[in-house]
Amino acid sequence: MSNVFFMQAGFAMLEAGSVYEASVGHVLLKNIFDTSISAVLWWACGHAFAYGTDAFGETGENGFIGGSGFFYENLGSKDNPLTGTTFARTHGKAFWQFQWAFASVSATIVSGAVAGRCQLVAYICYVVFLTALVYPVVAHMAWSDDGRFSPYRSRRLVGGCGVVDVAGSGVVHVTGGVAALVINLPIFLHARHARFKKENDPDEFLGPSASAATFRVLGALILWYGWFAFNGVSTIFLAGNGALAAHAIMNTTLSAATCCLATSAIAALHASITDTHEFFGSWRRGYNVCTDVLPYDTFYPVNGILAGLVAVTAGCAVISTWGAVLVGTSAAFVYYASSRLLNYLKIDDVVDAFPVHGATGIWGVLAPGLFGTEYYYKLAIDPNDARRAKRCQGIFYGGTGASLGVSVLYLLAVIAWTSAVIFLVFFFLKSNDLITVEEPPETS
Repeated sequence: MSNVFFMQAGFAMLEAGSVYEASVGHVLLKNIFDTSISAVLWWACGHAFAYGTDAFGETGENGFIGGSGFFYENLGSKDNPLTGTTFARTHGKAFWQFQWAFASVSATIVSGAVAGRCQLVAYICYVVFLTALVYPVVAHMAWSDDGRFSPYRSRRLVGGCGVVDVAGSGVVHVTGGVAALVINLPIFLHARHARFKKENDPDEFLGPSASAATFRVLGALILWYGWFAFNGVSTIFLAGNGALAAHAIMNTTLSAATCCLATSAIAALHASITDTHEFFGSWRRGYNVCTDVLPYDTFYPVNGILAGLVAVTAGCAVISTWGAVLVGTSAAFVYYASSRLLNYLKIDDVVDAFPVHGATGIWGVLAPGLFGTEYYYKLAIDPNDARRAKRCQGIFYGGTGASLGVSVLYLLAVIAWTSAVIFLVFFFLKSNDLITVEEPPETS
């Protein structure tokens, strides 16, 4: 659990290495505040909304939000039909701590995306609404026993399967990534000065100094380390917990590694064809793709690591190692294409938060419906129902496609809910001139 919380340090380093020096203090302050605010709100109401009692499994009503356990009182003790243990005895305060760390990570995703351009009061409002309302509803739908899309019960399963999101590609990362995209829309936040200047403009955008690569790489490696707990510890709440933890961690490693290599290759190939590199501005002509691109540019390799981690998070316990390699490799194309699309649309996402967390998170939620195996699905989700495992395994392994269909429905619900709430919050802030901040002097 402490390793998941330590991921905050990784995000802080990654963001500090992606912004101008004058913005570093502002970014780090936001990280401290969102960690602290999310803890208080998760205790007051977030955990209750996410994991409080709900009658959907019995009556078919609700399924979106819990209604007990505010201020960590009266959590209830409803039997879990798959494990036979009670809610309070199974999870307890350790579970509260673990889930708060997840909520905090989801909130932090936006911090780097809006670096240097968003007032602190606007960011605090975002953290309050995401931690107290947006994230808990998303988590409840997928992870609570009575959540509408939850696979962790024996009846009233959407599509007969429920959604497989073991450690939060959708719950944590799509939520944070979509929020980052909405906030970065030009109607709310302007792009950084000279971010989209033409190639030969003398004031072309150069980005952070080369020394910032140290912080980016350190941040990425800290996050990779924390992700072993992020995905591995999540399996202790599943049916085949002991056997699944090492498997999930191995899949996490393979997906991150293959996505890093694939993203680096794609970026290098694209740069060699176009003779440009739009994050750092115009690249010199006549470079050697093998010796010049990768040593000087850590942006895409680092984000490739993160994209691979995000993509495998949903299915880390239900896909094979070959599946993890395919998920990670495919995530590289998803990430790079979405990153280029944001550039084309002139949406200034400082750390590529939406491409890394939103776009590859969407791919990650879909992946179990394609690559989930019968053996691991049965071991992780419901060891007592072999027919369900055969029906809900991935399409490429003979599944019916029901699991993939449920994943699509769940993603639509997450995107609609997150977009609607965050848009309304920032529309109100914009109406009261509480979003943008005067940009600090930009130095390279």
